[in-house]
Amino acid sequence: MCRSPPRYEILLAEDNSLILKLELRSLKKLVNCPIKCFWQGGELIDHLKQTANSEHLKLIFLDLNMPRVNGWDVLNFLEDFKYKNSIYVVILSASMYEPDQNRALKYSRVIGYYDKFLDTQELSEILDQEVVRSTFNFEFKEELKEGKTPHAI
Repeated sequence: MCRSPPRYEILLAEDNSLILKLELRSLKKLVNCPIKCFWQGGELIDHLKQTANSEHLKLIFLDLNMPRVNGWDVLNFLEDFKYKNSIYVVILSASMYEPDQNRALKYSRVIGYYDKFLDTQELSEILDQEVVRSTFNFEFKEELKEGKTPHAI
């Protein structure tokens, strides 16, 4: 039986290579879907311009503090982007500064703001949020489907 490719992907935008590797490893433990990584916001924006459409959903895990084009720039771009309604953003930041959190949550596509130092269990809880689960219908790995706690990274 031939399966059609998923109509969604996860995008990670993070300039710290260690954190990026840990996030990628955790997500690969949790879901079966395409995951792409970006070192800075300009690369992410270019990817969105080339690939976004109304039927291909994207879940972005976004760092706010990146060189050149940062997370704030990405959020500003998304506000006027033609296909913004097919894009959901989870902020992963080292800044737990309340004004940053409040500012980020005012953007229409942001669905959460979290400390970037997450383990696999915390990422699974983000993916299990109603808005994410109902929108993306991810194919979860067996241990998550069975209600088992994923192993920490």
